[in-house]
Amino acid sequence: MIMSTKYTAIIFGLFSLMSILFMYLMLSGNWNEFIFQLKWFLRITTPIFIVYFFYLGNKNVHNN
Repeated sequence: MIMSTKYTAIIFGLFSLMSILFMYLMLSGNWNEFIFQLKWFLRITTPIFIVYFFYLGNKNVHNN
């Protein structure tokens, strides 16, 4: 039960952060820079998340 509260707080925090960021970009009109930065961030972090999810999947298979 504690873990679900932790994940809920993380998801809500990320949602709030992204909402504030998009509101700022909408008001400032600096979309091109944001898209450029977002693409590089996703290019760097996506492989890390994929490896982590494979690790979690293998960990759960070996524990059962």
